[in-house]
Amino acid sequence: MTNSIEMALRLFSPKGALHEPAAGRQFNALGRDEFIGALQVAAKNNPQGLQFLMADHLSDEGAIQGLLAHFCTALGCSDAGGMAMAILLRRPLPEQLGHLVLSHPHYDKERRRAAVVMEKAKRAHRSGNDHEYQRLLSERNGILQLARDHCVAEMLQSGRCPHCRGTGIRQRKGDECPKCHGTGRVVPHVELVSHRFGQEMRRRVEQLVDGVIHQASDLSKIMDRQVREMRAA
Repeated sequence: MTNSIEMALRLFSPKGALHEPAAGRQFNALGRDEFIGALQVAAKNNPQGLQFLMADHLSDEGAIQGLLAHFCTALGCSDAGGMAMAILLRRPLPEQLGHLVLSHPHYDKERRRAAVVMEKAKRAHRSGNDHEYQRLLSERNGILQLARDHCVAEMLQSGRCPHCRGTGIRQRKGDECPKCHGTGRVVPHVELVSHRFGQEMRRRVEQLVDGVIHQASDLSKIMDRQVREMRAA
């Protein structure tokens, strides 16, 4: 991400709004209106590119929904559109979640807690206390369900690889994580699209995703050019 794009996105970030240049700063410093104007020019022919940057860097809900609608409409299928969105934002596809949850450190911790509760349930069952057995069994199932829900929500929000906890490095061996190839992010399995919808749908999904990324690249180049021209004026 270029410096111009980073500065422009800060305008929309609740954590770090860009302020107008203070007195005494260099004469060609740009303020809020200039960056917004440059961004509007750059986004005119690259609307999905801007949505992608805002979704990826700011987790902007409006941008996410706009991109999802774009994919669903272009593909004529909401499920395929959701998979395209996951691939674009480097999030796990639905078919990957079950396996990834089992690798999540939070789930592993809660699974051990659930195992202790299950042992108590077995003892209650052996002693003939069916009421206590059912209560403990329900508690154990609830622990696992809550843990799964937590892990799914966290991975869909952050995209962090659960195997290396987002570091890109295996904790014990200290080498590159083989699951995310050192990126620290979940790697969406694009082949799952063809398994579910066929090769033609996979081709269309990849084409649309590449198109959005290309728009983001074009937007960055145009934004930089606009900023350079304004500073030189």
